[in-house]
Amino acid sequence: MAASPVVAELDLGKNGKQVGHLRVPRSRDDSGWGTELVPIVSVANGSGPTVLLTAGNHGDEYEGQVALLDLARSLRAEEVQGRVILLPAMHYPACAAGKRLSPIDGRDFNRCFPGDPFGTFAQVLAHFVDSVLLPLCDFQMDLHSGGTGMDILPCAVGHALDEPEMMRRTLDMADAFGAPITMVLREVNAGPTLLASAERRGIVALSSELGGGGRLHAGNLAITRRGATNVLRHAGVLPGQPEAGPYGPSRRMTVPDFSDYVFAPQDGIWEAADPLGSAVEAGAPAGRLHLTEAPGRDAIPLAYGSSGLLWCVRFAGRVRAGDPVAIVAHDL
Repeated sequence: MAASPVVAELDLGKNGKQVGHLRVPRSRDDSGWGTELVPIVSVANGSGPTVLLTAGNHGDEYEGQVALLDLARSLRAEEVQGRVILLPAMHYPACAAGKRLSPIDGRDFNRCFPGDPFGTFAQVLAHFVDSVLLPLCDFQMDLHSGGTGMDILPCAVGHALDEPEMMRRTLDMADAFGAPITMVLREVNAGPTLLASAERRGIVALSSELGGGGRLHAGNLAITRRGATNVLRHAGVLPGQPEAGPYGPSRRMTVPDFSDYVFAPQDGIWEAADPLGSAVEAGAPAGRLHLTEAPGRDAIPLAYGSSGLLWCVRFAGRVRAGDPVAIVAHDL
């Protein structure tokens, strides 16, 4: 594989605490040799595992960004045994713009892995993360939330893995993270995600969904802060045992198929019938879709296709045909 053109301003093999940037090439009309700066922090001491914690994969998801900024300020080299690498605003241009997609190339960064060193901005950055950072890692967690469009019950997210030992280690890490829910998914279009890239390299890895609605929620931020520290304790990089949350052990759940999704059949404004976290029944009203371009028509009623926990709801009022407006989860 070709070498990455991204340059790190710090030495990832060096002990101590380092704060710097990744310089990602970006040629512009007014700057042919320009670079975009992506913040990176390394905290290392002695021997031990390496944990990569990332946030800002999508720029409109904030709990992870703030939790990792807290860690970047508070972690001290002398309390670490091993190495912690933090990317608190991994897809920095999207973070600076508060957008899900790259404002540079329009790509969803989490659908760009393993990347391309000769590709667009997002592909070049993904290639660096995949080919330079992931090979250093024993554990990796990518902190997400529902962004501007969705609101999601806070959870750790792991893929359903065919290898039993890796599945066990993944669930152990999720239990340590300590979100109220652990989702085990066969995710739609999972292959080009960071989580799948880490799994292909044999790294114990998790993602998450920690709220949404394009805002920073205090309760979800508390879960994220505690969870990120718990992952470092679980890995043995920080001393002590993971701290349990106030809601007891994480509830293991899944979304097995498309019958658990409610999709908008047309463009319109979504009116939900139930709040996030409700217990819902198959066939019960999920809500109504209002058609602004057809004021003489009745709103379209939509029903749940399965019974379970309302795990994810549409937050933004305006929807397009094909958007999910509700997702129902089930206990494993």
